[in-house]
Amino acid sequence: MRIVIAAGAALLLSVALLQDSGRSGGAVAAAQPSVHVAVIPGFAPKPYPGTYGVPPLPVSDPSLSAYHFAELPADQVTAGALAGYDTVLLYGIRWSDLSAGAQQAIDAFARTGKVLIWDADDTGAQSYSTFIHPFSTAASGENGKANDSVVSFPNGGNFLASPDPSNPAYLDPNQLITDRNMINDMNAMTTGTPGWEPALVAQNKSIPQGGWPLAWSYGVVGDHTGLEIYSGIDADAFADNLSPNYAVKELALQLAAPFLRAPESSCAPSCQPPTSSPGKPYAACAFARPLPKGWVRRRVPIVLKTSVVPGISGTVSTRAGRVLSSARERKAGLLELIVPTTRLRSNRAAPLRANVLVDGQRACSLGFRLRVDNLPPRPLLLATVRRAGHDLLRLRLSERSTVTVYYGPTGRATRTRTVGARRLVVFRLPGTIASATVIARDRAGNRMLRRVHWR
Repeated sequence: MRIVIAAGAALLLSVALLQDSGRSGGAVAAAQPSVHVAVIPGFAPKPYPGTYGVPPLPVSDPSLSAYHFAELPADQVTAGALAGYDTVLLYGIRWSDLSAGAQQAIDAFARTGKVLIWDADDTGAQSYSTFIHPFSTAASGENGKANDSVVSFPNGGNFLASPDPSNPAYLDPNQLITDRNMINDMNAMTTGTPGWEPALVAQNKSIPQGGWPLAWSYGVVGDHTGLEIYSGIDADAFADNLSPNYAVKELALQLAAPFLRAPESSCAPSCQPPTSSPGKPYAACAFARPLPKGWVRRRVPIVLKTSVVPGISGTVSTRAGRVLSSARERKAGLLELIVPTTRLRSNRAAPLRANVLVDGQRACSLGFRLRVDNLPPRPLLLATVRRAGHDLLRLRLSERSTVTVYYGPTGRATRTRTVGARRLVVFRLPGTIASATVIARDRAGNRMLRRVHWR
């Protein structure tokens, strides 16, 4: 993965970050990315008791080569020590482990500088009640396995996270929810925290109420100076063998995000705070059972495997959007949708979509086709003839079918043939019967039954 941080890209990110403020073109040009980064407590924090700890910060990754990193132990954090930096990165450290003086120094720095907070599963749930913009977090814990995650992107994408591959801030949603760390072991800011704007919204089995694994705010909201970014994407993902690694890319996006060190002239000191906005959800989904390949009729079950979060439901719809079936989870992670094929045209391959919804919004969609046939074979010719001591049954059907003729005194004797569409066939039966039953079954199992007689 290569992230090229150039003036054009920085300007694009600057506009995306501050587009809601209505700032002048001159003020946008004054915004700057990170350059000198103080990492507290260091590149490889010691693990907390009972945890595995976090991997070393990937400072040597090529995508981070534009930044100068320096380690700053927690007990050396002072206003003077921070003066030589434009960015502070709290890496895998609990806020409560910083002294009151260190917390105050970081809060003062945050008014005009950039503060990045990277929590990890080993930091656990936290309270940042004394941070410049207070918040609290929930923690998933160290699961190290799939945790039935689902993500959504506010406004469909932003300067820190987008599901659009053409967007510079693209984060592959599939990697986010399938990697054993990123969202499966995430920490998340409490939903609706005042003064913060979500950049990514997520839920998993451990945090079913959901939260904000990515969020941001200004240092001084009224001036739009400074920039604070919270990341609960589990820092363990830095060590995952992924190409590209979207946890590393997220860190690069945060460092590249421009911020102002002086008040925004167009609105200070009355600039508006960030405001929360809904986003398009993303959920994992796949067909849990093979789809029928042959012709089907009546009611057909379609089973989807999806994320286990509140508000999951599913539908099957036509290409035009007409809903044929809907259902909610009866078993965790599975949706069974019964498609009434009688609502579709027979003798056609119907293009359909299976949709997974989160709180009523479509989060995943899979296209498929059902070959529908709900019409039984039609007899174009069905006639009985006695000739030369034999009873003949002449038959022509509208479609290819398997035909069985039941005859004899007990009605158990049979003759079976495959009859092509519109092909004339003749069954030669003993001349000692008076009647027979004809049953024709087509490709989908539709059945035609007729009783015939000889006189």
